[in-house]
Amino acid sequence: MKKEVIISNLILLLLAISLVLFLISFIYSSVKTTSLKDLTEEKQLHEISEKKFSALKNNMKDWENVEKEYAGFKDLMVLRFEDFSNFRKNLELLISRNSISKTDFRIEYKKALKNEYIKVKISMKLTGNYGNLKKFIYEIGKINKIAYFRSVKMIGSGSDIRGNFNIEVYLVK
Repeated sequence: MKKEVIISNLILLLLAISLVLFLISFIYSSVKTTSLKDLTEEKQLHEISEKKFSALKNNMKDWENVEKEYAGFKDLMVLRFEDFSNFRKNLELLISRNSISKTDFRIEYKKALKNEYIKVKISMKLTGNYGNLKKFIYEIGKINKIAYFRSVKMIGSGSDIRGNFNIEVYLVK
């Protein structure tokens, strides 16, 4: 009977050891699955962060180029303040070259865009024939600096067309 007790105790011990090993195996498997799942999620989050960082880096490069492009735009398209007197002389020359007479010529200066630019409004009352006034408008449009007509109003017919012209120019300091 002692042998049977020893054998049954041994079987119970082996059963207990196997139960403990099963529990350890189950816990290890759960931890490993959870850890693998966490690592996969962490990897995905890291990849998303890397993509966002890469996009931000590209945006930063674009923004760094904006300042250079803006400076190039100002040099190419915006009239410098010191060149405005030549612009005005050319405007007067276009008027006389196209056989147009002027009865009123006003210039108004205003600060614009955080004092970086000066907005110049030029108001003119001109008289001439339709072809010459049209040619004058076309030649102003060919100027490679930003100068545009805010409004044009023409009245009359034949060789006696009177027009009110409002031109806007931006000057960079």
